Amino acid sequence: MASIYPNKKNGKIVSFKFKAYLGRDENGKQVFKCTTWIPDKTMSEGKLTALAEKEATIWERDLICTIAEEKRTTSPEEITFKDFVERKWFPNELNNAEHRNSTIDFRRYLLIVIVDYLGEFKLKNIDSAKIEEYFDYLKNTYRTKHNTQVSQQTMRHHYCTLNLIFEYALKLNYVSVNPLTKVKTPKLSKHKVDALSKGEVLEFIKEIENLPLMQRVIYTLLLTTGVRRGECFGLQWGDIDFENRIIHIERNVTYTTLKGISVGLPKTNTGIREIPITAGVLSLLIDYKKSEQQEKSLSNDMFLFHSVSSPFVPHDPTYITKHMKKFMKRIGLPDMSPHDLRHTCASMLLQSGADIKSVQDILGHSNASTTLNFYVRSDMDSMRGATAKAFDLLSL
Repeated sequence: MASIYPNKKNGKIVSFKFKAYLGRDENGKQVFKCTTWIPDKTMSEGKLTALAEKEATIWERDLICTIAEEKRTTSPEEITFKDFVERKWFPNELNNAEHRNSTIDFRRYLLIVIVDYLGEFKLKNIDSAKIEEYFDYLKNTYRTKHNTQVSQQTMRHHYCTLNLIFEYALKLNYVSVNPLTKVKTPKLSKHKVDALSKGEVLEFIKEIENLPLMQRVIYTLLLTTGVRRGECFGLQWGDIDFENRIIHIERNVTYTTLKGISVGLPKTNTGIREIPITAGVLSLLIDYKKSEQQEKSLSNDMFLFHSVSSPFVPHDPTYITKHMKKFMKRIGLPDMSPHDLRHTCASMLLQSGADIKSVQDILGHSNASTTLNFYVRSDMDSMRGATAKAFDLLSL
């Protein structure tokens, strides 16, 4: 039976510590479980001890039953998809301090649909046919909260999430094969990357001159440096090298409804980088710094774009997305997001003759193919100019 140890204060018993022996682990080490019981009655020490022994017996019995049930439901033979995801994959592989909050929240959102469909099936019984059945449901039956079909991109995200789950199950020997290996990866439909044309960029620059200084600085940085929205809001004054006209990208700010504002590292290892800025951008930053110094003394660890509550807390980055949507509509330019200014920056750099490696390093991409395939937009004028430049000497 469980051992009991009285805890006294001023000579009187105020609580008991219960300690149960649960055997040995795989390394032969003894395993114990403890809890504290506080009596809700005043009685003699003898009666308290007798009552504590009864309570310890009940606690130990319930503990053993709970552990036995957990062992049963978490065995490879009995565990359901839902139990594996909630007890194994999610806490150990996803929510393990190695992923950004936005990634965790995104996977959690996908799992609502996945677990709803596959949750009650035993993990070992889910085969490729069941997975294909799920994707058929996702494509033809399921509807989003806006009553629309899921996109090919979303289908791909579901596939990748399921693949991660079953790869981990395979690693732990909960399944003998990953059923996703026999299921075709959903194809992504190619779409045109949104970016402003040169004429639209000139109009955009003209219009942001009428905005408050902080918004002008944000839009100018997004357009001329190609930084991601979260990287822009992660800038601190110590990241600005005014003498050498360089900004240092060292952090990324995200916002989720579950955890609010979080500060972490950039999206990839190559995201930590240095980016040159133009003389015009430098001048704008100097004006902004002077404006901020009128209200407070600045230090290197203060954020350029900070919350109302504290200069040491970054502003919610979703703010500029909401602002840009209204702003672009008001000035008559295409409906775009802050990330489209990153596309625009890449396109303008390449169209002006910048080499791929430089653009790759400015954007913080791991490889040049990402720069070429997803962030570069050409137009007829640039294509016509490239053709003429290549073949003029041949008189063709």
